[in-house]
Amino acid sequence: MSSDSEHFGVMRGLDVDNLETLTKEEVDAHLVNTWAPRGVLYDMYASSLMLDYGGPAFIKMHTRAYTVTESFLDMPARAKAATRASLTLSSYVTLGWETGIRNQFNVLRQFGIPKEQSMEIVLFSQLYAGMRGLGHTYHAVGDFLPAMSRHTVAQELPPGWETEPEAFVSGLDFSVRELTAKDRENLTAWYERNVGYLPESMHFGLRHHPEFVKANRGKWETAIRTLPKQFAPWLMIRQNMMSGNVDGLRESVLLGKNWGITREMTISGVSSAVMYFTGFEGYYTAFKAIDDVLENWDGRVQ
Repeated sequence: MSSDSEHFGVMRGLDVDNLETLTKEEVDAHLVNTWAPRGVLYDMYASSLMLDYGGPAFIKMHTRAYTVTESFLDMPARAKAATRASLTLSSYVTLGWETGIRNQFNVLRQFGIPKEQSMEIVLFSQLYAGMRGLGHTYHAVGDFLPAMSRHTVAQELPPGWETEPEAFVSGLDFSVRELTAKDRENLTAWYERNVGYLPESMHFGLRHHPEFVKANRGKWETAIRTLPKQFAPWLMIRQNMMSGNVDGLRESVLLGKNWGITREMTISGVSSAVMYFTGFEGYYTAFKAIDDVLENWDGRVQ
């Protein structure tokens, strides 16, 4: 997973190989690069704080870390950007950061994800963020969503990521309220096919509140309709890293693996959460949850 080059070179206007100095020219070039997309200003003022008070090494190591979280992925840069922004949008919906939500809608549109698909990310995230997350989303973008153009640039996503709404369907009979014996059999079979086992969370829910499991599972099955199915476990990885949920992260990664998310992308998803939300402590969660999965991915020997 090493880089093809021994050096980083110039990134976003910064000579990140030189950690000892930060010239005025570098500062100016970095700020111009940051402002180029003309997005929400928080990237400008966050970068300004690091430039003004962090010293040369901090901002340059930040830029290195930002780069290496996904530099080893074998996919187009635009695909990396779109999938990265989907994680960030989901995180900001859960955290309720309205400035960030608004920015990520703009970023996703720049990389081919229209507002309707961004809203699928929001609705899937609502399973974790509740009505509060939707409220923050409305305050961030609700007033101008109807006016946002439907036109987008061509969409580019990771190889093999395809829309498959039927993959979410477990066979629950939503024409009746109660969870029937056949519903229980079908849902159990879905998890066994797609994850490898029935998670303890489902054991508990099916035993103690089966009607709620049925209704909430219906939301899970219908939130993502036009985005590729891989977005579901991809977003689940971020949500469970943020909450430190060991069992939830394992379930997310196994579902993602079964649905075609690569080992390298899984690692990238984990490390991006560590960089932006959990610090190194997030690796505790990942170690307990998926170290053995990564070590033995497709029979690989480390």
